[in-house]
Amino acid sequence: MRISKQSRRMTVVAVTLSFALAACGGAEEQASADGVTPLTVNVSVPTITVAGALAMDAQDVDAAHDLDVQFDMAGASSTLSIEAVLSGDADLALAGPPSILAAMREGAPLTILGSTANNLQVLVIRQDVIDRLGITPDAPVEERMEALRGLTIGTNPSGSTYQTLLRNELGRFGLNPDEDVTLIGIQDSNALVTGLAQGQFDAVATSSGVVEQAIVNTDAVVWLSGPRGDVEATADVPVLAMVGRTDWVNENTDSVDKFREAMAESLELLRTDRDTLGPVLKDEYFSAMDQGVWDLAWSESAGGYPESPTFPRSSFDFWVENDPEGIEAYDDVTYEDVTYGPAQG
Repeated sequence: MRISKQSRRMTVVAVTLSFALAACGGAEEQASADGVTPLTVNVSVPTITVAGALAMDAQDVDAAHDLDVQFDMAGASSTLSIEAVLSGDADLALAGPPSILAAMREGAPLTILGSTANNLQVLVIRQDVIDRLGITPDAPVEERMEALRGLTIGTNPSGSTYQTLLRNELGRFGLNPDEDVTLIGIQDSNALVTGLAQGQFDAVATSSGVVEQAIVNTDAVVWLSGPRGDVEATADVPVLAMVGRTDWVNENTDSVDKFREAMAESLELLRTDRDTLGPVLKDEYFSAMDQGVWDLAWSESAGGYPESPTFPRSSFDFWVENDPEGIEAYDDVTYEDVTYGPAQG
């Protein structure tokens, strides 16, 4: 399929907390005379993680499903995206499952509509640290995990999607994330890259699209990769999900279904048309990124997207079981109640 450059509809907005659901109105009520329904979807700034949304916008996939989707940027915080949905400033959002579920256990009326990205976490180590460890990046994963013992690892903040994922993976290989390594959570991805270069960290673990800059800047080496499936048990764990306010979802199922269909088509493009889609995304959303960094990021992320936008029970169970508040915090949250029917896989 030929991919052509489309006019951009992306806008950057400030999320307000005013309760504007009534002003927003239902999507069906907003359908234009030609049958095209407008949708506002809140996402983070352009990253590899939100590539499904970027592919939809670049390829104009939404129009093929009678939608006019405006992707509003809310910075790098899933919490802000969720607040936008709850306040009515957005119809839907793409956010990290831990943030979505944490809001649910606090009583937020949200419905998960499916996932759009799987484990995209990549851990890189400085070359001088590898030389000291005495094993190679192609050693068995068990040996590479054990080699992390005693290291200082820069990662995302405590409770975030990627730090939670890293803590789970360390535990699977017998490492206590609170005792056997030093995890330093940082919100600013640039600080992770510079911290590695300055020797503050032995390694950095975060999303593909960030760590590749460290590889180029410092000759760091990929040690563990989620998208290539190094840790089999977490390879298909979703790190990004579609979510809507429950009453809005129930009143707008036709629009929800169309958006899910458009996202399924966009995810298919990410898997099967990478040679043509990659340069378009680079030009439209990552033009300031060094070409070498982009090439690494695009290659590294190849296996990081689901075959369909579902959110199976195993995904729900994973994030609930790894919530710092414990499983008991979800006594009033059941998979069937909070997951959209067609997304239950």
